[in-house]
Amino acid sequence: MKIKKSLIIIMTLLLTVVLTACGGSKSNSSEKSKKVSGTDSKTLVVVLPAADHGWLSGVSYYAQKECKDLGLKDYKVITSNNVNDQASQLEELVSQKVGAIVLEPFTDEVSVSAKKVVNAKIPLVVFDRKVKANYNQFISGSNPEIGKKSAEYLGNNLNGKGTIAVLNVPSSGSVSSERVGSFKKVMKGKYPNIKLVDMTADSFTQEDGLKTAKDMLSANKQVDAIFSIDDESSMGILQAVKESKRNDIKYISGVGGSQNYFKKIKNNKTDITLFTATYSPSMIGEAVKSAHNIMEGKKVKKNVVIKTNIVTKNNVEKFVNTKSPY
Repeated sequence: MKIKKSLIIIMTLLLTVVLTACGGSKSNSSEKSKKVSGTDSKTLVVVLPAADHGWLSGVSYYAQKECKDLGLKDYKVITSNNVNDQASQLEELVSQKVGAIVLEPFTDEVSVSAKKVVNAKIPLVVFDRKVKANYNQFISGSNPEIGKKSAEYLGNNLNGKGTIAVLNVPSSGSVSSERVGSFKKVMKGKYPNIKLVDMTADSFTQEDGLKTAKDMLSANKQVDAIFSIDDESSMGILQAVKESKRNDIKYISGVGGSQNYFKKIKNNKTDITLFTATYSPSMIGEAVKSAHNIMEGKKVKKNVVIKTNIVTKNNVEKFVNTKSPY
């Protein structure tokens, strides 16, 4: 009987050990599945419109530069030619469960796809133009500030009098309306004796800037300054003024951060003062940094506005980057 009792005790102990081991194995399996839930991807993807304008070439360049500067091993920059293609790209990235997305949307028409990114719990940093989605961060320059600072620069230098031609580019949507609207608001409030003359271009190109400026100069005998809302447009406007052999224009502005326009400012030997307001493509670098920080578990601000700088011959050297394509 003693032997039987001993055997029963031994069997009971063995069974307890086996059950405990099984329970421990189940716990480890559960822990592992927690780790792989959602996305563990370290791939950072920058989604941009195709570069049909020099500024967008600059955005692509600075996005890749920042990824390299951060030492990222797994990143890609992809572009598309229209809204539908960009929406499809976003949905494909959701299915791939990438680590984070930096998005410069064509328009807010990609909002539905952006929401799918958010719903998939993939960090989303939106750059330059907003979408209707609960993104982690929106980062851009300030178009109204560009209009305000340019107006103050011209208004002060013209001593509050004269005539300024104002470039409008309706096809650029809020970019044009915000820059021009803010410019006119400051002019009306602070420099009421300055006359404003509107001119309208189809796009931000040197060719359209040249054509529009030629028409404006033909229609106006006296113009003291030209408020251009894009550096490439300004290059065409400057050419038109030179070809007209007019000497009444004393100031031509720009906006963006074009290296070619910086060179014009730096090497300018005419009687025309050239200046620009920064809305630099290098801002995309801050968006890439934020996306990387989110992937690393760090918090970022919901909205970031990068201030504009007025660039003149006195400070242009600080903004020159010979490697930039724009």
